[in-house]
Amino acid sequence: MPSCINCKQDFQIRDSDRTFYKHFDVPDPKMCPDCRLQHRLCFRNERTFYKRTSDLSGKSTISIYAPDSPYKVYAADEWWSDKYDATKYAQDFDFNKPFFEQFHELLLKVPRIGLFNVNPTNSDYCQQAYDNKNCYLSMVIEKCEDCMYVSHSNGLRDSYDCSFLHDCELCYQCLDSNKLYACINAQSCQNSSNLLFCYDCIGCHDCVGCYGLRNKSFFIMNEAYTKETYQEKLKVLELNKFSKFLNCKSYFIDLSKKQPHRASRNLNVENSSGNYLINCKNSYDCFDSFELEDCSYCTWIFSSHDIMDVYGMGHSEWIYEGVGVEAVNNCAFNTFVSDSSDAFYSDCSFYCRYIFGCAGLRTKKYSILNKEYKPDEYEKMKARIIEHMKKNGEWGQFFPVTLSPFAYNETAANYRFPLTKDEALGMSRNYRWREPDPKEYLEQTYNIPDDLKDVDTSVCDQVLVCSDCGKNYKIMPNELKFYKKMNIPITRKCTDCRFMDRFNSRNPKHLWDRKCEKCGKDIKTTYSPERPEKVYCEECYGTIVN
Repeated sequence: MPSCINCKQDFQIRDSDRTFYKHFDVPDPKMCPDCRLQHRLCFRNERTFYKRTSDLSGKSTISIYAPDSPYKVYAADEWWSDKYDATKYAQDFDFNKPFFEQFHELLLKVPRIGLFNVNPTNSDYCQQAYDNKNCYLSMVIEKCEDCMYVSHSNGLRDSYDCSFLHDCELCYQCLDSNKLYACINAQSCQNSSNLLFCYDCIGCHDCVGCYGLRNKSFFIMNEAYTKETYQEKLKVLELNKFSKFLNCKSYFIDLSKKQPHRASRNLNVENSSGNYLINCKNSYDCFDSFELEDCSYCTWIFSSHDIMDVYGMGHSEWIYEGVGVEAVNNCAFNTFVSDSSDAFYSDCSFYCRYIFGCAGLRTKKYSILNKEYKPDEYEKMKARIIEHMKKNGEWGQFFPVTLSPFAYNETAANYRFPLTKDEALGMSRNYRWREPDPKEYLEQTYNIPDDLKDVDTSVCDQVLVCSDCGKNYKIMPNELKFYKKMNIPITRKCTDCRFMDRFNSRNPKHLWDRKCEKCGKDIKTTYSPERPEKVYCEECYGTIVN
């Protein structure tokens, strides 16, 4: 069993893994699955925005690249316009130099797109976003409307501070759920409405502090009430007051830890392992994904088959080692390559075929380092480069982290694998770190009242300080209207800390071997053995839900 070159832990390479590697003629990986994911995520900035000028027009724009970044950055509309052609940066391949060194030279010349924000309507401050309207500071979203501070969600309306939701409306601080209406702090719930602080409730409405209910209404702490009594008790909670809201939330978190938990949140899976999988077959160690077949070590992918080591992808087949790729076929070692096939070691390229080591290309074929070749010349050159990379130990390895345009704490790696500055810089992995902007840490100018009714529109003009990290944040006018409509207190945390609270409420993307607490059956679960929760297999958990 090999040992990971980063964390030094032993890890398994299955026979089926090696069969997949043969398809791409690559060697066994040198890192364990967790370290491979961490490495890839160093190339993905989902949440860190900057104001800067476009290097094409000089106009002010919003970007995931800092103003002092060494890369050229164009506003999205300019990058997609006819004013830009990446082929003018083409390079001849030099067999006296390593491939990664030459590719880095190309990356520093080719302009980058400021944001991945496709077809936005009044939704400029969004990243990895598609077809959204009236959304603000939201990331990895599609077809959402009138939302703020949501992430990894599709089809939301009028919702705030939610993550991993689908087809929900009027929700606040909800997580891992679908088809909810008017819910607050609901996690792993479905087809429900008017839930407060509920977990794993399906087909329910008007419930508070409930766990594992099925098709119930007017329940408090899993106890049934009449409609009238329920409404009276709800008034007593006074959730419009921040202190009472926190107490209720804390009480429910403590209560939920004492309840039995399902080993996984998978639905309709066959011969598959992971968590939050839907309609998957022969998928191993995968998470937050649906409609998969023959996939391994993947996160946040859908409608794909024969995929390994990919984060963020859909509608693809035969892909190895990728980040943010979409609708691709027979590709490996790419970042943000979409609607393409036979692409290798390329970045931010679209509608291309047969490209190797390219960046910023659109609708091109048979290109290496952005230089176009005749088909037979391309194949010969590609074969020579692969042999060259094999001799240098580059072939089969993902881009070195030195090629990432981001510091570690700007990337998705930092919230999935959090490190302090000293930890990041003290490792021998060439991580970089960006210091915080002092302008984002001003003194607070306003003390938020405990009771929502005492908060007026003047709060929107104030500088507030996050109770966790000390960073400044603001309450937007539409945000205040939402709080008033839902009758919930003003938040005391910045958007990033609120996101981290939600993210840390989810289990890690790692599987442990445990036994069902009820029947003793062997199970794989994202609850580590030292955690206090009771974990049941699917069959035993089904016998206790109400």
